[in-house]
Amino acid sequence: MSAAQKADPESLDPFRSLIARHCTEDHWPAEMHQCLLASKTIAEGDQCEKYLTPQQARALEADGQAAVENMATGSAK
Repeated sequence: MSAAQKADPESLDPFRSLIARHCTEDHWPAEMHQCLLASKTIAEGDQCEKYLTPQQARALEADGQAAVENMATGSAK
């Protein structure tokens, strides 16, 4: 498993918050919730995106990319 697949739990906190916010605000379907809860790896979690509408997926992807960029520059929000 690569470093990208196995991350320090604390480094994932911004992503957990982002996912939780989108789940609530974007009204994700129950299938998405169940899929994420059953996921044991990042790759498995990535497969859950099929349960999102294109608009939900774009919103999550845009915020996720922003979080990655913030981490890279050291300006986490």
